[in-house]
Amino acid sequence: MRVVTTLISFLLVSLLVFPMMAFAAVPQIQLYLNGKQLAAEVAPRIIKENTVVPVRIIAESTGAKVQWDGKNRKVTVDKSGMSIQLFIDKQDALVNNKSVKLETAPAIIDGNTMLPLRFVSEQLGVKVTWDELTRSVFLFQTDGDVKEDVSSPIAGEEGKQEGNTGAAASETSKEDNTSSGKQPTTPTDKPSVKPSDSNGASTDKPADKPDKDKNDTTSPNKETGSTSTTPGKTEAGGDQKGQQTKPGDKVKEPVTTIRSISLEGEQLIVKTTGAESKPNVSKLSEANRIVIDIPYSQLDPSLKVNDKGEGTVKGNQNNVSQIRYLLFSKESSIVRIIIDLSKKVDFKLSSAKTPNQLIWTFSPAKEQFKVVIDPGHGGKDTGAVSITKRYEKDFVLALGTKVYKLLEKEPRIEPVMTRDDDTFVELADRASFANEMKADLFVAIHGNSTGKESVAGVETYYYTEQSLPFAQIMHEQLLKSTQFPDRKVKQNNFYVVKNTTMPSLLLEIGFLTNRSEEAAMFQDSFQDQVAASIVAAIKQQLNID
Repeated sequence: MRVVTTLISFLLVSLLVFPMMAFAAVPQIQLYLNGKQLAAEVAPRIIKENTVVPVRIIAESTGAKVQWDGKNRKVTVDKSGMSIQLFIDKQDALVNNKSVKLETAPAIIDGNTMLPLRFVSEQLGVKVTWDELTRSVFLFQTDGDVKEDVSSPIAGEEGKQEGNTGAAASETSKEDNTSSGKQPTTPTDKPSVKPSDSNGASTDKPADKPDKDKNDTTSPNKETGSTSTTPGKTEAGGDQKGQQTKPGDKVKEPVTTIRSISLEGEQLIVKTTGAESKPNVSKLSEANRIVIDIPYSQLDPSLKVNDKGEGTVKGNQNNVSQIRYLLFSKESSIVRIIIDLSKKVDFKLSSAKTPNQLIWTFSPAKEQFKVVIDPGHGGKDTGAVSITKRYEKDFVLALGTKVYKLLEKEPRIEPVMTRDDDTFVELADRASFANEMKADLFVAIHGNSTGKESVAGVETYYYTEQSLPFAQIMHEQLLKSTQFPDRKVKQNNFYVVKNTTMPSLLLEIGFLTNRSEEAAMFQDSFQDQVAASIVAAIKQQLNID
């Protein structure tokens, strides 16, 4: 009897644990618009074999007008005589008043309206590809010039325009906002990518999901009034060299030619001619592989390829088995370099810029990581004053201490705090402290404030491109743990995230001027779950199980 009981217990544990392990191993779906990674407030996900993404991504990429009818739980997307009506949790949609059946119903997830990708994209002229190798969705806007026109809040986003005004006012008074007036910039168009097979080669499968249905959709998401977007390149190639490319313009010829790809000691060196192109790098830890996509590029004819269009470079005895390269998609003009590793490594782009050359360095994978936790304000600087006259400096110290204590339990992480008591620390000292100790990550913890009690939600700030993936991971964790409204991942030049050399974030956990959020933020149980989510994001960023 004891044996039977033990066996049943083992089976129950297996059913609970193994699915969780399998889920944890699946990397988050990434989203790109014209070759530029987007910071979606809710990560794309697969529901019933269809990829769904936030609705505002469509508005951003097509210039469509998006309206929300809360009474009927309906989203209307209008552009150039095309009207699409979609209903939350219903598979019936209308296209110019004609009924269409969707495989996956629109849904509200974490306060954001999510639409199936292919359906809306096909109606509004956005090309979509799915890359299985990197689990990425690529959107390529093919129409002419576009301009975002979102006239009404989307489900779960009411009050955000009001919130933006309040946030902007509060940000200019916060300790880290040492410069203002930064102008938003608009990403320029870059082509999308075709889906790939397991080895990273280009295929022709429809690409919004693993492999099904044409009746799938896309959706957009950009918060109006966000601090800034990431700059895109504007230089075109060929006979257009030296001219600027406007948003929506088609680039007919590649602008970068890959002349050579070589492995020299512990460095991967890619030599180019033509305009500079910014590579996108994906690390696939489960496959022990690194994938580099270079948009707006082509292979020089001198580079040898086989009949499948793929070339190889021999590996080394240390950490690289082989390197493969190919033109990932002729239509998209993206060169893909695939590095098969023999063991885990750290892989970093050289900070020293050499004309017409990209250099990455391989180094042994780190076993120990230093993480700096920075509770904002302190001492004479109280930070924001809450609606019940409590201080931000006290909240962030309590939460930061909880994060620190949890990180202390992680054998591969050495946590350090910029302050562990009610002490004032200059901004420059916080940044230099992290830089001098060569920290791997930096996390500043803050509480937000504004002049309106109704404004609420979580914001995650980054400045450098290397910090964006970390920001997306962290923001998703914070939304789950706080259950506060989503105020997006945003780019801003706050001092501590601008002047630190490692991936760095500034977290605005919630609004101390919002009565319900303030009440939660000073509760131990709330702080415990938020601290755990911050630690989970840190471990995910560092690839620690």
